[in-house]
Amino acid sequence: MNRGFDLSLREFIFSASDRLQKEYRGAGVAIYSDRPHVVTKGLDLGQSDDLNTSVFHLSGLGWEQLLEQFVNGLSPDDLTSCTAVRYSADEPLEPWRSLSLNDLVTQVSGRWFNDILTENRIISYYQPIYCLKSCRVIGFEALARGVDHTGIRSGFEMVSAAAKLGRKKEFDRSARIAALQCLYEQLGPEELIFINLCPDSFANSLEDLHSTVFAMRGAGINPAQVVFEFVEADQFPSENALLNLVATIRESGAKIALDDFGSGHSTIAMAELIRPDIIKFDRTLLQATDDEAKEILLSSLVNFAKSLGAKTVAEGIESVAQLALAERSKFDLIQGWLVARPNARLLRPELAFQKSLVELD
Repeated sequence: MNRGFDLSLREFIFSASDRLQKEYRGAGVAIYSDRPHVVTKGLDLGQSDDLNTSVFHLSGLGWEQLLEQFVNGLSPDDLTSCTAVRYSADEPLEPWRSLSLNDLVTQVSGRWFNDILTENRIISYYQPIYCLKSCRVIGFEALARGVDHTGIRSGFEMVSAAAKLGRKKEFDRSARIAALQCLYEQLGPEELIFINLCPDSFANSLEDLHSTVFAMRGAGINPAQVVFEFVEADQFPSENALLNLVATIRESGAKIALDDFGSGHSTIAMAELIRPDIIKFDRTLLQATDDEAKEILLSSLVNFAKSLGAKTVAEGIESVAQLALAERSKFDLIQGWLVARPNARLLRPELAFQKSLVELD
């Protein structure tokens, strides 16, 4: 049973981040209300054990269905008065992401997503990828965002809505085009741009890939600077379709990265099959910074990736401890909030403390 906290939502977010990491894994929504009958509905759904609580959670698998049950019977005034904020493993609770419960229901319903896709209001934010050896940014991952009347829709919201509404392929194509169009002339001549690509979108046709290559050339981007990043999907296409996709990408002059290595379909067998130029390790592999056995396993996986001729990226680097683990494990590159958060502009920070460590070494 989820526990509530008798605090305002803003106080709750700032004071309970550590507890959230432990108790509310996965995705969900925190809801704040000072109306007793609203809190009672949360109690009826098993989301609180305290009638005086004002903040409670709908979380775990199927939280969207719980939300539908929760709002059923609430008045429009109730929906407007309640404050809510979504969170996930990649996007923790933050005050600036709070909105009315009414707006949250609109988000979950997906109407906003259809409008964004139809009106071509997808943009890209870019997160830098940092080289541990040269101590500089060598490229950027393009991350899709949506623009509507509430502001900027997060990548998590966009991907979730696309999956729910059965529009993953359209979203995947539009996000790739936006990644190229939003660059303008920001990309340096030796920098890479990582563009997410769902392999299952190409099970039957490569037409969408050709349109992306056309947009790449139209934006004046050298194909050698483009890295198509195979992201996790519900399923990968057949081996023949996958190898055909790989061959077509290589013929265009672009590179291939395998994302989330160590989870889902991004396995050793998949890496051996497609022989990517870059392998990006799932963030979960770098969370245990003081576990010797896991560190030995991580180092062996890095060595395996390098045996394929691939550069290695440690994803989700948010602390100095994780940076040190990446250094010890001999990663080539890192990506995460410690370097920089995604931004509409191409940021090129320098990690002064990491540079000093390299110089001492």
